[in-house]
Amino acid sequence: MASAGSQVAELASKLYDACVNEFDPDHLFYQNDFLNLKVIPKNDVALLLECTQSLVNQNLFRLLQKDGKLTWKLIDREDAEKLRNLTPDEAMVYNVIHSTERTGIWVRHIGNRTNLHKSILDRCLKSLEGKNYIKSLHNVKYPSRKMYMLAGLAPSEEVTGGAWFTDGVLDANFINSVAGYIEYTVSRKSWYEVPASDRKKRIKTASGKAEVRSDEKTYLPYPHGYTGYPTVAQITSAVNDSGITPVRLGEESIVQLLEMLCYDNKLVALGNGEWYRSLKNPEAVKANQSRKAPIEGDDLSVANKHLVKNGMTEAPCGQCPVFKLCAPGGAVSPETCEYFDPWLNNGLGF
Repeated sequence: MASAGSQVAELASKLYDACVNEFDPDHLFYQNDFLNLKVIPKNDVALLLECTQSLVNQNLFRLLQKDGKLTWKLIDREDAEKLRNLTPDEAMVYNVIHSTERTGIWVRHIGNRTNLHKSILDRCLKSLEGKNYIKSLHNVKYPSRKMYMLAGLAPSEEVTGGAWFTDGVLDANFINSVAGYIEYTVSRKSWYEVPASDRKKRIKTASGKAEVRSDEKTYLPYPHGYTGYPTVAQITSAVNDSGITPVRLGEESIVQLLEMLCYDNKLVALGNGEWYRSLKNPEAVKANQSRKAPIEGDDLSVANKHLVKNGMTEAPCGQCPVFKLCAPGGAVSPETCEYFDPWLNNGLGF
């Protein structure tokens, strides 16, 4: 019996090593996967089951069931060592948390899956957290829920909210900074500067209108058929190479900002989102981004916060108490209105 037991232990160790070397850590093993490794003599199924059970007892394999069939999943030796140092209740809780990987799991769901009393579950969680096997996390979708995941894993973007959240809070300043850089970058590839020799402007002279050379920069959009508009991959590369973000952003995160800029009528998606074009030239983009944000308490800024959303209803005329008396050339007239010009200048930027 001792000889048979040592043979099983030796074959089980060889089987585990072969699985580690030949398969990915997340692979689900079926019986044929083990037999194809040619570790078990004569493909003896009974001996194979003894070996797999030995590995399950050592916490090196986890027994699962998928589509009505038995499957096994590898557990690395470090996790297996952790499990051997846990009580049965702690091991059950740890395995449930382990199965959720980077998404984590709500405490209530842990209780439902383990059927442990709340006091026992709390004690197990406290013990596992004290051993640094698990950690609590904040889920941006469910901020009121207490959730747990393995201590050695980083939460998924679904949990943290991705690059645009810091400690579970939307980072508006960071978003605006990257969005502004993207708009300017796309604008530079959407418009071209007119050469200085071709810049002319009309001015009035005593003898009539005359054309003189202008020192002001002039931009024109590229003509139809232009193929140099930036792609998502190019924009992502430009953002990551710019140094404005402390972490590398993926294309998924950049696409979110591109969609926001399109919604704000700053960019236009071409070819079903394959390329992007800017509606404003680089100088206009820079001028718009250089404007100071409104300061709370400033009368003009407070009024301007509500402008330019709907000109028909937000123009001074809409709430003027003497609107019916207003007429060109009259005592109250558009020409002498003291509110209309400031509204145009401050609200619309004319």
